[in-house]
Amino acid sequence: MTTIITCNAGSSNTKLAVFEAGSLVRTEAIQTHSEMETLAWLKSQACNPAAIGHRVVHGGDRFTKPTLITPEILDELAEFIPLAPLHQPVAIKLIAEVTKLYPDVPQVACFDTAFHHNMPELERRLSLPRNYYDYGIKRYGFHGLSYQYIASVLPEHLGDKATKRIIVAHLGSGSSMCAMKNLKSVASTMGFSTLDGLMMGTRCGALDAGVILHLLQHKNMSVDEISKLLYKNSGLLGVSGVSNDMRELLASDKPEASEAINLYCYLAAKQLCSLLPAIGGIEGLIFTGGIGEHAEPIRQKIYSYLSWLGDIPVYVIPTDEEAVIAKSCHKVMTIY
Repeated sequence: MTTIITCNAGSSNTKLAVFEAGSLVRTEAIQTHSEMETLAWLKSQACNPAAIGHRVVHGGDRFTKPTLITPEILDELAEFIPLAPLHQPVAIKLIAEVTKLYPDVPQVACFDTAFHHNMPELERRLSLPRNYYDYGIKRYGFHGLSYQYIASVLPEHLGDKATKRIIVAHLGSGSSMCAMKNLKSVASTMGFSTLDGLMMGTRCGALDAGVILHLLQHKNMSVDEISKLLYKNSGLLGVSGVSNDMRELLASDKPEASEAINLYCYLAAKQLCSLLPAIGGIEGLIFTGGIGEHAEPIRQKIYSYLSWLGDIPVYVIPTDEEAVIAKSCHKVMTIY
């Protein structure tokens, strides 16, 4: 029996899963990114995996499909740390630790950016001098493993409509939206980094670049201080002053919590509308991710801002990044 272990290091936790013969048999979520807890759980499985798959957020233009990890590949992945500082270091460190635990087991990297790799060049360009694009400063898009899974199951839920103009809202600790046509990514709210687009748990989302210049020039903030502000102290946490957890905000009676919720939903609706030109309209809206799947008040409030678009069919489809990683592992191992 073929056993595959998947490691999904997100911004707020690490999800672990064991698949046997393609079927999920066990899962675990480590809330603190504790390497000790993660390795302890892996040891407790007492299995001899055929492969171990990892979610890696950033692969740039170099990595556009699942890739067998080598020391050289790991060095290349480290080059993307500045572009995904919440995720990339955690994934790289976990890969290194898992290698010590399973030195002879192949490991496979599955990239969040890969699903968006074929977005039109018009969508990928930023309005900066051309040489910056050639240098790699462009829109990449993220949450690709989630979108890949949703695309794979859309025909089961929408039938022939699955290939039409669809927007998928992946709402969680990290949030983004993806405009799809023919089950392919056409545009994403996330761009060069995981900061862009929607307001998130602790990340600011789209922000006037002039704010950064002001903080540098007039508030004497360092780059590290600004990075911490934008990645860890903004979003739901920063606006509410209560929590980055939507469940806690929905349960809170504090006006600041309500204000954060309202801003989150309003900005999500604005970002959704920014995707419409890329696909020429919308014929289905999919909610997924922790907030998207479980927070009905959030779905309703976002939808309330879109009534002018007419009657949009709305679906809630649970995502399964682990299944995508496991399937990718099997495919890579078959090739090699």
